[in-house]
Amino acid sequence: MYISLKVDRAIFVNALYFFLYFFLLVWVNNNYVYMLYEYMGAASKPLDGVLLAYLFLLALLSSFLCGPRISKPGDIVVVFLIMIVVPHALVLNGANMFYPGASPFSGVCFSILLGSVVISLFNKIKFRSGNEERGGGRQYLLCVSLINSFVLVFIILKSSSYFSFDFSEQYLRRAIARDVFSAGSLEGYIASIGTQALFPVLFAWGVYKKDKFFLWLGVVNVFVLWGAFGQKYPFFVIVLIYFLMAYFRRAGHVNVSWLLLAVIGLLLVGVLEYEALGYSYINDYFIRRAFTVPSTLLGGAETFVQVMGENNYGDTIFGAIFGGSKSEPVTFQIGRWMYNNPDNNANINFLAVAYLRLGYLAVVVEALIVSAIVFLLNFLYSTRSTFTAMPIALLFATKIIEQSLPTVLLGSGVFFMLLLIMLMALSKRSAMRDRSAF
Repeated sequence: MYISLKVDRAIFVNALYFFLYFFLLVWVNNNYVYMLYEYMGAASKPLDGVLLAYLFLLALLSSFLCGPRISKPGDIVVVFLIMIVVPHALVLNGANMFYPGASPFSGVCFSILLGSVVISLFNKIKFRSGNEERGGGRQYLLCVSLINSFVLVFIILKSSSYFSFDFSEQYLRRAIARDVFSAGSLEGYIASIGTQALFPVLFAWGVYKKDKFFLWLGVVNVFVLWGAFGQKYPFFVIVLIYFLMAYFRRAGHVNVSWLLLAVIGLLLVGVLEYEALGYSYINDYFIRRAFTVPSTLLGGAETFVQVMGENNYGDTIFGAIFGGSKSEPVTFQIGRWMYNNPDNNANINFLAVAYLRLGYLAVVVEALIVSAIVFLLNFLYSTRSTFTAMPIALLFATKIIEQSLPTVLLGSGVFFMLLLIMLMALSKRSAMRDRSAF
């Protein structure tokens, strides 16, 4: 085990890509995107010399924290934080009417910077590679796929009265599903853990191992979630998993520069689409949703915590244990406070939610918990050659960017998958010892 703080040419090249990415994001938001969400509080952000200097420094830090490539599970978590959470919190901070004076060095914004740095530095810890064959564990994933299949049948039967692939009815299906699979109910936990915690891992394994059974099972999950819940997000997840795992299978790593060029290209294509057609699906369905909406919600969260104060984890099980009663989830409180809509769930990342609950103390504690998970996944991947750690890290990363950490670990099934991977590693180690004994 050792700490790697190596800085090479790729870090400086990627810093230029990061700077271009950050600059384009502000420019595209100001000229093409914010007006799509202006009715919900989005706004433009002044682009001047001070901001450009700040973006350049942020780009250098982002490139150093990410490193030049994704080669272990923790890299996935860090890249998601730096490429998705940092831009909407530290690049588009203040681009909303709720808290236009947001500073990157205070409140919610600084909590995201602090937590991202802590997790990224822990990810710099590396392990000597083991000599075991990478892979293994298909029998365990077959058991997981059996559970997943039963859950899919359960969801289809439970939602049969309204199940549909009609695009225009997606919001109706979401509203109905909130009652049928209500949050906190047994049905809700079964549906969430049995699909969203499992299919990304199964699909990623299918792509990497060219296993058609797991690959198509992942696709079926996405369409069931669309038909029963009206969720578009799994389509994005499955496409992302496919390209990441396909690249990883071929090269053994994924260059961060490829991802940066891809998102820069997406921003430019959105501009060209708008200029050619007068409207951009890319800007509306991808850029707005990934950056403008979260940055607006963070502005509302910042104002909310200043007015209402921290809730001391009162909306979690700790509130029921120590406070006598559990309050409404803080993300729903923010949604009601911002838009006077009790059904609006203001999904924000786990670091922002931690800050709303107990300030910087909670941010540091939860960042350390995530760091410990990153440490575990990197350890199992490097020393036990447990490839399943990669898709689990991808699952973990896609969840923490828009949910609280307790919800991710328990409600989204990540804790279950961590137990599974530890069981796989222990059984693999035991089998190797038995073979060596003979």
